Amino acid sequence: MKKVFRILLIIFLIFIGILVYPIISYLLWQKQFQSQIPNMSCVSNLTELLPLDEKFKGFVMSEDQNTFIELSTNETLSLLQSTDIISGGEVTNICIAPNSAVWSIYAKLSLQGINIPWVRLDIAKDTMETAQLYVSNIFVGNILVPEKITENIKTQLNKGISDALVLVNENNFLGRKIQNIELLNDKIVVKGTL
Repeated sequence: MKKVFRILLIIFLIFIGILVYPIISYLLWQKQFQSQIPNMSCVSNLTELLPLDEKFKGFVMSEDQNTFIELSTNETLSLLQSTDIISGGEVTNICIAPNSAVWSIYAKLSLQGINIPWVRLDIAKDTMETAQLYVSNIFVGNILVPEKITENIKTQLNKGISDALVLVNENNFLGRKIQNIELLNDKIVVKGTL
């Protein structure tokens, strides 16, 4: 009887450890991450949007065969903030950690009044001259969500990004074709051709 009790106790403690470890790991990461926020490019739902109309107007109305538009991380955040990213929810904070070819976008979400942990999407760009971007990894805090869980989500996100770019190019919404998108250390550069 004592052996059965000990075995059940050990199994119970292992089970509790498996549940508690990710929570403690996330809480420690969140504390460290929030201390880094002042050094990152971030916006909250209370931040005023940056006026980008003139910048886009110059890009669209340019008569040059090839033209570029450069968006800083803060301008990119303003664009993300102004879109309805998640239906039925609200993005309370967005941060970008830019790096050449991979931008990590952190989002703090609220879904029907329930606060969701920080989610990180790694947006990647390959080295070819294309307008294709894709989500390479999804994290909850510092924990990489396994591929088996995120495969469908990443497929849908990547299809959405691809479909949006195809829609903009095929319907000539910008008056030019987006030929290339570059993710740089401090900005995103979009190349458009007539």
